[in-house]
Amino acid sequence: MDNSNLFLTSEDVATILRVSKRTLQNYRSEGKLMYYKVSPKVIRYRVADVVEFLKQSNCCSYQKDRVNELIRKCLVKL
Repeated sequence: MDNSNLFLTSEDVATILRVSKRTLQNYRSEGKLMYYKVSPKVIRYRVADVVEFLKQSNCCSYQKDRVNELIRKCLVKL
């Protein structure tokens, strides 16, 4: 599946990464996680960027293994 044009909401990314929305805001401010502002109050994350973030992070392998399943579930909602 091509992840280059698939986007997730902040809620979806927070679920996938198991972090709060505030932590996502910190990641954005620190430049750790790429995001796209669709409008002043709407932020989206490209699936490929979330996957790359996980590859570079030091999270446990369990979390990395389950990310594809969670992404699929989030994309089904679309």
